[in-house]
Amino acid sequence: MVMEPLEECLEFEEGFYEQWGKSLLMGTNFFSDLKGNVINIEFEETLLTQRQFRAVEQMMWFYELNDVYYVYSLYYGNRYFRIRLLDLDWNEVVYPSRRNNGLACDPLSLVKFFQAFRVQFIPNTLLIILLDYFQMFCEQNISFNDPMKLIFSAEGVEIDYKRDFDNGCSNKVEVGFVDCEKILSPYDVGSSSLHLDAKFVKEGLVKGRKNYVLTNGQSQYWNYKIRWTGRSSFECYLTSGWKKYCKENGLVDGDRIQFMVQTNETNVIQILKI
Repeated sequence: MVMEPLEECLEFEEGFYEQWGKSLLMGTNFFSDLKGNVINIEFEETLLTQRQFRAVEQMMWFYELNDVYYVYSLYYGNRYFRIRLLDLDWNEVVYPSRRNNGLACDPLSLVKFFQAFRVQFIPNTLLIILLDYFQMFCEQNISFNDPMKLIFSAEGVEIDYKRDFDNGCSNKVEVGFVDCEKILSPYDVGSSSLHLDAKFVKEGLVKGRKNYVLTNGQSQYWNYKIRWTGRSSFECYLTSGWKKYCKENGLVDGDRIQFMVQTNETNVIQILKI
């Protein structure tokens, strides 16, 4: 949740509310930080129907804050929440030592804090890309031996694990590809941008979309931008580090490369050296 000093209320994310809204209890709820400090916050029925609750003034005062912060919450059920607060640079606040604030609430046991973030799942490269803010928030705690629960949908709705994949092609999703080839010129590999074929752009890219992910044959990825010229409906350039991409992938004058876009994943461009 985003907490702004001039606002009165915090607002639960829509996905959180869809999952837990019917379980939330009216009246006093208890928000505990990692040091055991507890803040009493009242849930009002008229506000919760809008996913909101009055908390900004209390939290700003208690933690002596005067800027915009992120508030992460873990709901334990039965009026109990664990919270963490981070500034816009993803630095966590320094929580005060446990204060004798007179709140009649049993302290919560310290458990590993649950974190949920969006990822990019790229089927044709078998990649799951953790976005930058996930790494900034979790880099001290990431363990590649820990299990992760993945929910693949843009709306945050969990997939149906009971689908029968042995009953023929009834669940098969048709995936198409748009591709084109290009022989790199000395100008191409020396320039900071690369002109893209108009037919490829028209059939494979989303008009006006500027942010794309590039992948290569080794399943490495780069975040890049598309510059639309405005001279033509489908004239655009690959920019924001094209020269670096050439260097890191060993592309030189005369190399033949193939651009490929999966039609149901149009923000991912795969470049193969052929």
